[in-house]
Amino acid sequence: MNQPISVIRTVLMAVVAVFCFTGVAAAEGAQKIDTCTLLTKAEIQAAVGQNVGDGKLNAKANPAVGSPCEYVVGDYGAFSILVKTTGFGETADKTMTELKKMKIAVSEAPGIGDSSFFSSPGYGMIQLNTFKGSNYLIITLLVPGATEAAEKTAAEKLMRTALTKI
Repeated sequence: MNQPISVIRTVLMAVVAVFCFTGVAAAEGAQKIDTCTLLTKAEIQAAVGQNVGDGKLNAKANPAVGSPCEYVVGDYGAFSILVKTTGFGETADKTMTELKKMKIAVSEAPGIGDSSFFSSPGYGMIQLNTFKGSNYLIITLLVPGATEAAEKTAAEKLMRTALTKI
């Protein structure tokens, strides 16, 4: 039962590693976004079709990257959203390249934000990475019993909603 949670933490660590490779420098004085205000529990629940617990900021996250808001989906699934300020030269193309080097599958997701792509780190988990202005958002989703197509549809819907609040 704890294995999916440890897998999620491992994947989130991989995401943090990507930030290290692509430059984490955030502009001083940049406005911090409270990730838990971007989506409601009800919005997430409607998109994923399962019960969702209350969102909580990950207090152990690297402050240079930002604090993801994390939710439990169903009995053992997960949803998180992270927003950070892009570093100098940080782009979707560079991030995709770094993920490919780590053998993580990526595919473009056109029409969302300025530039978006999906990454599939494994174990049924998908991530939607979106660049919009100086912000980089990542939605991570693991929905028990859901197909990859259903997870991608939910992630797109939720990303579009979150982008309206930035």
